[in-house]
Amino acid sequence: NYCSNVTFTFKTDDYFFVNTFLLHELIQELTTNPQQYQNRYLHNNSLESLFTAHIDPGANKFLFGREIQTSRPQRDKLSRFYTSYKDYPKDLHPPYCSIFGYLMDSKTRNLLTEEGLKDKSPFHFSDVYITGILPERLRFICNNIPFTYHHGSTDECINIIKKQSVESSRSPLIVCSTSLIPEYKFLDFYRIWTVLKHVYKNRMYSTQG
Repeated sequence: NYCSNVTFTFKTDDYFFVNTFLLHELIQELTTNPQQYQNRYLHNNSLESLFTAHIDPGANKFLFGREIQTSRPQRDKLSRFYTSYKDYPKDLHPPYCSIFGYLMDSKTRNLLTEEGLKDKSPFHFSDVYITGILPERLRFICNNIPFTYHHGSTDECINIIKKQSVESSRSPLIVCSTSLIPEYKFLDFYRIWTVLKHVYKNRMYSTQG
């Protein structure tokens, strides 16, 4: 009943920096002449897998992020990520999308919501549950989005953005995690945002010129 007209949803946490310019470009591409998806690229990255998943009813559901293929439940009771055998008895998690962020369309969002509401006690780690356990039941998986996810310092994230602006062969940054670094501050996000705005402003001017 909520946001029923929203075509795409990008789920992330508030301690990650998201390149909203790139996200806007991606959504704009996916919603512009979607039936003509052959040879569609964004910053030299093919979008065919995203188009196919979105428009082909026979294709896998639309769930894209940073795929985690192999992950074990944490059995150490002293860990904040502890998982009991009662909560999850298997030795390996199913493939799932990293908590960094993932993109889904409305059909997939509704499908996962309906499936999740069947559980009286859903698994307590949302990224594993929503993008791994539920899709496994529904027979699809998280697919890799063709852009860069980076976990590191603020300067590293800024350097990736700057290098991509002059080297078109580099895959642009979509999510940066500096917040897991202990000394992270809001100023770090502001520094990245300032550089990103400058890069996209120059790109707009060069395109118009």
